[in-house]
Amino acid sequence: MRAVPFVIVLGLAAGPALSQPTPITTPPVAPLSVKELMRHVVNPAAERFWKTSGSVSTEEGDQSRAPTSEASWTEMTDAGAILHEAGVTLGLPGRGPPNEDWKRFAKQLADGGLASMAAARAKNADKAFEAGGEVYNACFNCHAKYIPRPANSLWKQP
Repeated sequence: MRAVPFVIVLGLAAGPALSQPTPITTPPVAPLSVKELMRHVVNPAAERFWKTSGSVSTEEGDQSRAPTSEASWTEMTDAGAILHEAGVTLGLPGRGPPNEDWKRFAKQLADGGLASMAAARAKNADKAFEAGGEVYNACFNCHAKYIPRPANSLWKQP
């Protein structure tokens, strides 16, 4: 009869060790390239955000794109979260050129994403428009430095 309590105590002592997650032994999958991250994460999230912010000028006049439903405010919040995380990811070592400009543009994208989330959560269309501008500036400035423009481009580098 003494063996039963010993077995119970041994089982209780070993319980926490048995509940620990098994370490992953397979090598991690390589992250997306910067080009893939832009194509599959940043660009869709930015477009998703911009389609719910600002206004569009048409022949009928200016038409607001500001969210009009809880679902569209949520969509804007989600897009901002994706942009924030993409900016953080782009700023990680090895994700782009190891220089201050790249880090600054990545941080600007991350900050723009956070500002986008805050504006959407507050349901503030004006702040959302400002945050969209911050995201746009991060994209535009980064592309101006790292994406070569064709000679016949209407956009001229300074």
